[in-house]
Order: sequence, then C-alpha cells, then structure tokens
Amino acid sequence: MLAAVISGSALWCAPADKSLPNVLLITVDTLRADHVSCYGYGRNTTPYIDGLAREGSRFSRAYTSIPLTGPAHISLFTGRYPQENGVRRNGVAPPDERALVTLPQILRGHGYQTGAFISSWPLLGRLTHLDRYFRTYDETLTRSYQIFNSSRYAEDVTPPALKWLHKHANKKKPFFLWVHYFDPHEPYVFRADFEPPKVDKAHPDEPLQDSDMRERVRSYDSEIYYTDHNIGKLLQALDEMHIKDSTMVVLVADHGESLGQHGYVGHGRHVYEGIIHIPFIIRYPGHVKAGQVIDTPVSIIDVTPTIVDLSVKNVVAVKKKVPIVFSGRSLASSLEDGKNPTDRWIYYVTFPGKKGYAPQWLSWMWVKNEELPLRFGRIDDFSKVTWDPTEKTLSLYDLRSDPYEDHPRVIADSNPTYEADTSELKKWFSRTATRAAEKKLSAHDEEVLKSLGYVQ
Repeated sequence: MLAAVISGSALWCAPADKSLPNVLLITVDTLRADHVSCYGYGRNTTPYIDGLAREGSRFSRAYTSIPLTGPAHISLFTGRYPQENGVRRNGVAPPDERALVTLPQILRGHGYQTGAFISSWPLLGRLTHLDRYFRTYDETLTRSYQIFNSSRYAEDVTPPALKWLHKHANKKKPFFLWVHYFDPHEPYVFRADFEPPKVDKAHPDEPLQDSDMRERVRSYDSEIYYTDHNIGKLLQALDEMHIKDSTMVVLVADHGESLGQHGYVGHGRHVYEGIIHIPFIIRYPGHVKAGQVIDTPVSIIDVTPTIVDLSVKNVVAVKKKVPIVFSGRSLASSLEDGKNPTDRWIYYVTFPGKKGYAPQWLSWMWVKNEELPLRFGRIDDFSKVTWDPTEKTLSLYDLRSDPYEDHPRVIADSNPTYEADTSELKKWFSRTATRAAEKKLSAHDEEVLKSLGYVQ
C-alpha cells in the first residue's frame, strides 16, 4: 500500500529530496501499439521511441481502461477505473467529493515542480480539472479543425515544453513534466517529410481491404513518425542537459485506433485490440532494467503506482500518513529485477455516448444501458472476453491464435457460459462502480467535442 501525506484537502509539501528522480511523462493520443516499430510494425515509425525501449523496459501487452482521451488520462493519473473515478466520457471531471489523489498531487507533496503541456480540447483544465494539480498547465490550442481551435501540433507543444524543462531542470527540486501529443488522432495530416520507411520484420501486418483505407493508414503512420521526431527533441534535451540518468521517462498512449478492422474506423465505442492495446515504456537508468520486454498483460491504471514506487517510495514523511489505495498495481519490482509480474485479469470498459449532455435527473434522454457499460470485458493471459449487454452477446477470443479477433466464439444469453462470465463481469463492475460524474458543458465545448466525434 502506498502512503502519501495529506493535510486537509491538499497534499502537504515535503522538503525536496535530492535523490528523487525527475519524471518526464509523455502521452501520445490514439497510438495503437502495433503501429510502433519496436512492437513489430513493418514501418520504422518510431526510431526515438524504439531507442527509449532499448534503454528501458517495454510492456508488450499494455491496455487502456477506456478508449477515450479524457477518461483514459483520468484513469492514468488516479490509478482507478473510469467507473471508480466517475469519469466515463469526455468533458467531465471527477466529482469534488470523490476521495481521489492524483499522480501530480503526490509528487507535488514531495517537493516536485510540476508542469503540463496538453494538445487537445478533451484535456482542457476546465473540463478535467487536471490543471488544479500542476503549477503550470499550458493548454494553448492553436490549430483549428472545423472552425474550432481544438488542438495543436507536436511542433507547437514541444518548444514551450522544452522552455519549461530548461527553466526547471538542474534546480534543487526535482520536476514532473507531462507532455501530451495529439497528432495521431483524426483528422490525420499526411506529412510528406515524415513518411516512415519500410523495414524487415518477422510477421506480416494485418491486410487492408481498400485503397482509401491504405491512404488513411499512410497518413496515420506519417503522424506517428512526425510525433516521434518531436519526442526525440525532448529526449535529446535530457542528454544535452546531463540529466538523462536522473530522469525517469515514461511513454504511454491513452488508447489506440481502429483503421477499418471489423468495419469500424475510430475509437470510443468498441474494444478491439487495435483500440485498447497501447504502447507502454519506462526508462530510468540504473533502476529499470534496460532492454527487457515484459509480456504479462498490464493496464494504464498501473502507471501511477509504478511511477510513485520508482520515485518517492523511500521518502520518509514527517507528518501523519494517509494511505492511498489504487486499483492499479506497481510494476516497479518487475522493472528492477527483470521478472514478469504475476498474471491477473485486465479489465476494460466503454460507455454509451450521450445525445448531448443533460443532468442526471434527465436520464430518459440518454441512450440505453447507462447502468452497465456499452461494452466491457477482461483479458486473462491470451484469453479475451468481451460482453455487449445491449446485444446480449459474449465474444470469446484466443489472442494467441487469433490476434486480429477475426474468429470469435460468440455465445448467446441462453448458454450457461454466458451466465457465468457475464455474472463475473457484473460483480466486478458493481464492486467498483460509483455515481458517474456529470457536468453542464458550455455550448462551445459541446460543439468542439462534437466536431471531434465525441458527442453523438
């Protein structure tokens, strides 16, 4: 169990410990793991991310808890599933009364300087309240889509992040810097100067069925290559400032993207592998074993407890400790000793979209099955179970023999297996579910989220 120091509603700020590592967290929006070259992709989309993996540890089977930008990041920072922290959709924040502590709060409580540089509308401070936990929260969105300034490019976010880094590094206090890149998210821009080359590899990519989708993938891959180039600038700065060895770098995606598989393009409403399987890499020289690949399935909710264990676990608090309990688990010991963590079930959810946003008491305006997720399931080793409560179908996959989920065993509600597996999923959800957060969006916020495909 992790203990943090809390005074009233805020974490008490302990004196800075010079032995504490800096922490650089990089989140890449909509980056599916199998389009990252160190995960076996047939194009060299990510040379800098690959270098990070060689110098650190890579989780080959990491999963998001929910395939939506805002809720996935809230799960990351709280170490809790969406139904626990209350954030099931974009445009809402955890309720103020929810007893949650976030990663930046914990690190600030131990003297860290905190800065965040985000690149998309769903992460605006007024929507997520994440700005409350960072001393600097840069959300200057300069790029327009469908008339709204709803995002910014990697070339826009990297310079101010580097400026903050140069200002706060090599000080008496360690830093926690979060940089979020949005570029692999739709609408994809084909960047002629960033078309990744093909490479030799051991296994083929999933075939694409038509020329339009091949062109879409070409643009998507160029966005990844372009983002990786900017990530390289951050990593190079750590070298130039001589703080590489004292800085923990964590790279993770919030979710992936369906590129036409199963007749679906996008993310948010389905939970196929291309949408929920994400890259997750940690480098911390001298503490995290270099070059190792951990094959045990892990979750995005494991990120915060792992960072905390690798950074402030040895700090002795001088005030009363209040325990923080995460649903995620720390992977620190596996990173340090090279042993795979114990297998456990990994859960994932996605919820019905609202037709607009309405108060809780107007629930008759919402789509059906608000009580249960739209789709949810679990992964046990290579066995994957996904339940669709609306259609009353249970899909079973063997990911070892069917990695693209083309041949599910579909079980109807009349089958005893259906009752057994769905009962287990309902029990898990009921144990972890709390009241969903609600928020009255401004008309402008709602229109922007609608333009990005997040509101029906």
